[in-house]
Amino acid sequence: MKDIYLKFGNPAIKGESQDKDHANWVEIDSWSHAITQPRSATASTAGGHTSERCEHGDMVFTKDIDVVSPLMYQHASGGTTFDEVTIDFMRSDGEGNRIKYLEVKLKYVIISSINPSINAPATATATGAPAVSGASLPVEQFSLKYAAVQWKYTQQKIGGNQSGNAQGAWSLTKNDKTYAV
Repeated sequence: MKDIYLKFGNPAIKGESQDKDHANWVEIDSWSHAITQPRSATASTAGGHTSERCEHGDMVFTKDIDVVSPLMYQHASGGTTFDEVTIDFMRSDGEGNRIKYLEVKLKYVIISSINPSINAPATATATGAPAVSGASLPVEQFSLKYAAVQWKYTQQKIGGNQSGNAQGAWSLTKNDKTYAV
């Protein structure tokens, strides 16, 4: 199981997580995100490549269908803007304690798509009916668009303790390296 948690803020949506550090957050199974820097059609006077405005793709997540699913469908349908969304990535340190190694914060977020699905079972019973034990549980993939993003990575020492961090941000509305809109 992945140790990734997501929290919708204002309006808040309470998830089912029972994790002591992430109670009522949404448990996430997978995450992906692409940032591209298109090359300009014109070259610099020195002949090198020049860049255009960066393109941030939607952040894409997969999770089990749960108590937040109907509310997510509603907010996606209505185009609700969430003031902030926080995503925490956890792992174990050298002593078995959980630490947050990556935190991603998003400002002015919408659910840009949501796609519930279930995979058909791989086997069938002798009567031809689907086998329940081989059936997959329903999942959903959803995407978030945002106006600003902030990343904070916490480095882990060989012994397991935290040893500093690196932080970055980008505002799509201002087109600069701030977490502002």
